Amino acid sequence: MKKRINIKFFLMQWLFLVIMTVLGAICYEILFPFYYEYLKNEQVQDAYLDIEELDLAVLDDYSVFNGYEEKGLTFTIADEDMNPVYTTRGDSEYIVYRNIEMKRSTFSKDVQVITRNSSQKEITKLRAILTQGGIDYYIVIKDDIYGNTRGKLSEQFLIAIFTIIFGIGSLGMMFFSRRLIHPIVQLISVTEKVAERDFSWKAEVNSEYAEINELARNINLISERFQHSIGQVDESRDCQLRQNVRQERMAKRQKDFIANVSHELKTPLAVISSQVEMMAYIGEEERKAYLASIQEEVEKMSGLVSGLLNTTVMEHHMENVLLKTLNMKEIMEYIMLKYDGLAKKKRLHMEAFLGDDCIIYGDREYMEQAVNNYMMNAMEHVQIGGSIRVTLRKEQKMVRIGVYNSGRQIPEKELQRIWTGFYSKNQKERAEGSHAGLGLYIVQSVVAMHNGKYGVENLSAGVEFWFTIPEADQNHKNV
Repeated sequence: MKKRINIKFFLMQWLFLVIMTVLGAICYEILFPFYYEYLKNEQVQDAYLDIEELDLAVLDDYSVFNGYEEKGLTFTIADEDMNPVYTTRGDSEYIVYRNIEMKRSTFSKDVQVITRNSSQKEITKLRAILTQGGIDYYIVIKDDIYGNTRGKLSEQFLIAIFTIIFGIGSLGMMFFSRRLIHPIVQLISVTEKVAERDFSWKAEVNSEYAEINELARNINLISERFQHSIGQVDESRDCQLRQNVRQERMAKRQKDFIANVSHELKTPLAVISSQVEMMAYIGEEERKAYLASIQEEVEKMSGLVSGLLNTTVMEHHMENVLLKTLNMKEIMEYIMLKYDGLAKKKRLHMEAFLGDDCIIYGDREYMEQAVNNYMMNAMEHVQIGGSIRVTLRKEQKMVRIGVYNSGRQIPEKELQRIWTGFYSKNQKERAEGSHAGLGLYIVQSVVAMHNGKYGVENLSAGVEFWFTIPEADQNHKNV
């Protein structure tokens, strides 16, 4: 059963007071008699030395006696005929008789300090014979057992003893208190680490105190919830940042797209406009030729608008597409089978180097669209009898798809422009191209939506278009 820290602290305080009180009483009973005896021995000997300085034959200054009497000493002095010289109390003859005359045989010229136990108090007594001017004086100095000096000394001694004991005891309490608060200090360290977002530290729930363990469990729970909340906030922030990047990217593409469409539509409209004007001044035969030309331009515009609609629909769908786990090797094998007949028709040498299974997280329709556009681009630019090489491999947690064709290399200044929608090098290519210049633009849109990269490289004997998509385990976290 775990201890309650408040109960233990109360018991420690109570035990501390009891121990200090008992120790104080024991020290008083043992040490105070020795202290009192030592102090009185010093006082009576000092008093006797001061009496030796007095002229007892003509004693008229009692200030020396008064000072010692205030410290609890009494004096009895008589000459050799037992005549009182000085006594502390008024009945001097009786006091001399009781303290000296009755015990005259016990006096000697050697100073005697006698200490004996009384049933009431300690009694310290000095006896001596002091010779001055040929006269022997009998001197008795003893502690006044009826005075209050002992009580005052006792109070002072008790205060000193308890001060020392409580000082030592306080150091002991400080030591035990440090042991008591050590688990709390550890909890403080854990909370500091949690405040610094270091959630690897956990509070230990193995203290002997129930309150400490309950506090440790609560701190660990707060740490876990705090970590979870921060993770959700960071994930939400990252998602928002990715969404913002996508929106900016889409906005830029749309802006460029509209500019390209506007430019592409101007040419057929200008041709149609000029030919309509000329039809008012030409004959019937020439008018038929102009009408055929106008029809051709209208078909071009129709193809342009269809491409624009298809691309817009595709981009809208990609923003809301549900991605699934795909095996790119299966997709590439399917695409290669589909283009095998066209390659034979154009007498092309087509080969594929497909590695192990490459798993990604994406949309099958759009991934096929991207690869198809690369394949169609290669078919359109390679000469009869040329080569097409398709590769699939893993590169540093990415899946790389490459389509090589042995056609003419692309000028360096065109390498970036070819990804723009409706881009082609001349109007003839626009008219003949089945994708109206949107093929590579669609590829970059698909790859961007899958958090991949794309590019083109001029090789020694041709051109390779490529793109990479993150593998499923990594991509699933980022999409």
